[in-house]
Amino acid sequence: MSQIVLTREQVRAVDQVAIKDFGMPGIVLMENAARGVAELFLRHCDSGKVVVACGVGNNGGDGFAIARHLSNRGMDVSIVIVGDRSKLTPDAATNESIARKMKLRIESLSDTMGLEELSAEFEKASWIVDALLGTGTKGRARSPYLEVIELINQSQASVLSVDLPSGMDCDAGPVEGATVRATITGTFVAHKTGFFRDGSADFTGPVEVIDIGQPSEIIEIVRAM
Repeated sequence: MSQIVLTREQVRAVDQVAIKDFGMPGIVLMENAARGVAELFLRHCDSGKVVVACGVGNNGGDGFAIARHLSNRGMDVSIVIVGDRSKLTPDAATNESIARKMKLRIESLSDTMGLEELSAEFEKASWIVDALLGTGTKGRARSPYLEVIELINQSQASVLSVDLPSGMDCDAGPVEGATVRATITGTFVAHKTGFFRDGSADFTGPVEVIDIGQPSEIIEIVRAM
């Protein structure tokens, strides 16, 4: 069976078809994605401190849910929110609320900690879960994401990137100096076009495709568009 590779527009279409045409709630897709990443993580690490770096989009929503699953499995987990909390997507806000009700440790860059404190937090971590930016990213990451990407790359922690390394263009591949260098990447549904650009493997590490439960025929529907 040939490897499936999707562009940014195809990735977006998979979600739209699953939600609009098949009636799958986005929060269900997010939950399936998060559980899959958590299971991938636990196959590689079963101890040590984990910091989950969450943006305010759906990639960050995955991160909040991943933190919940890891906490449920006894991991020492904390969350750092990067970006304006008032701009959390609805599904991300739902998972952030659940994490708060679980009393997971949650910090917010600029609100409760600065870059120096965040750097110290990363240095204490065995693993960082990179859930900052997703497949919608185009061009060079901007502040505060750029600074956080730099801190992740400067840390000694291993890194698991969610869907793709933050700062990587889904189609064009890594942006030098502005892309997370992951130890491993858990990507949803299929490989992304950008993974096959020159030098991309240095940023993704090994890539594992995670099934998020969308009807299998959606891939063919989207590829035929």
